[in-house]
Amino acid sequence: AIVEYFIMTDPKGSDGYPAPGPLPTPSSPSAVQRQESASSVGSPKSRASRGSRLDLGRSQTSKSRPGSRQADEASDIPEEVTKSIELVSKDPSRRDYVLRATGMYGRSLLFSHPDLQADRELVERACNNDGWALQLSSEELRDTAGLAQIAATQDFRALRFASNTIRSNREEMMTAVKRDGRALEFTSVALQNDRELVLEAVSQNGLALRSASEALRGDREVVLAAVKQSGASLQYASDELRADSEVAHAAAHESSLALPFASEELRAERSLWLSANAERDAFWSNRTQAMKEVQRAPSSLALLSEALRADAEVALLAAANDPDTLAFAPDTLREDREVLLKAALQDFRSLKHGSTTLLDDRILALAAVSSDGRALEFLSEGLRADKEVVLAAVESKGRSLEFASEALRADREAVLAAMRQDRSSLEFAGEALKSDKNIWLYSGGEPPHEDLFGHMEKSIEYFTSLRDPFFRITPGLVVEDEEGF
Repeated sequence: AIVEYFIMTDPKGSDGYPAPGPLPTPSSPSAVQRQESASSVGSPKSRASRGSRLDLGRSQTSKSRPGSRQADEASDIPEEVTKSIELVSKDPSRRDYVLRATGMYGRSLLFSHPDLQADRELVERACNNDGWALQLSSEELRDTAGLAQIAATQDFRALRFASNTIRSNREEMMTAVKRDGRALEFTSVALQNDRELVLEAVSQNGLALRSASEALRGDREVVLAAVKQSGASLQYASDELRADSEVAHAAAHESSLALPFASEELRAERSLWLSANAERDAFWSNRTQAMKEVQRAPSSLALLSEALRADAEVALLAAANDPDTLAFAPDTLREDREVLLKAALQDFRSLKHGSTTLLDDRILALAAVSSDGRALEFLSEGLRADKEVVLAAVESKGRSLEFASEALRADREAVLAAMRQDRSSLEFAGEALKSDKNIWLYSGGEPPHEDLFGHMEKSIEYFTSLRDPFFRITPGLVVEDEEGF
């Protein structure tokens, strides 16, 4: 038999690192029996109290077969864990056994008599070995000054098992955050709003800013201290401070991980990116190197010198790989009809970064939608109501009908032109045309006439022969074929 105890372990630690993993106990039927026997010693209240603190996981008496997963798990148990638990299990009430065992494996305290879990010397020894053993001590000891510090020395997360009184004790918690700033997470709400204590915490570990009060995450001095220690802590600053140039540059200088957390306006500034690596300024001014970089990583266009960002060939190379990088090009390029048209012919989405004037340019529009009808989406309202432009768009991509004006989506000629390219574009037609029987039956040849079918019987026969999925949802006309559609 194998006994598996999962003792209050956190699958993911508060700082993003895994907490100490659960360790199963050794194979020993007698150990189970002795533990059950030991649990019966002492008051029912103490047994219930201990049970409420622990998560004991799966069944304690599951069988283990040679070669089974459980047997394999048992074989991986560290020797000191096996020895310590078996030693305590011999007689859970023997203090000398528990003293020796907790020196090898602190959490073996779990198997001791409840009276020994209230023994300060034993608990200190256990916590010196494994901070998480603090959870196994009596409530009185978890409310004792100094013991939480011993546990936190091994792992700051052990503070979660200290009493509320200890976690509200300013002196105790000041000592804890000076050792590891992340201990701020386990202090009381009042202490998370204590400016001096929070400054100590973020100066030791900038990521402790996450646990500071909202007011202090908006305190410029506190945030500057945090980002200078860990640039990534910028993510926990207030929106106002993430838009503060000095704070963002300080964070980027400490770590490039801070860059995504700066405000959108600051992220568009080349100087912020260079703060993360100032010596690269010359690198980003070399045209040959710049061409290689924007081809590899198009967004690096934002890092280039002003002269290179204004170089049409460089900007178009970047836009060919990622049309959104055109946003980093200067206005002079985005207002140049030839440059914008070349970018649109590479990828129609480049048009979203064109100037208002060019997006209302009919010559550019006709060239762009003829290449890819989806470009219609980014054109001016006036051009999306221009029948010639819309017809050119839907002949290229039928479903671009979606972006035409309401009047043209109700225009029979425009809808039929779109359907010739893609029948599913009927989805975007006006309501009147959607319920027009002849439009639904249109197969892409000559435009249908109102009297094309003459009789309903003939209409249904033709309708069902098409086996087109659109006809299964025809408004105003329901036909059931032999398969039940």
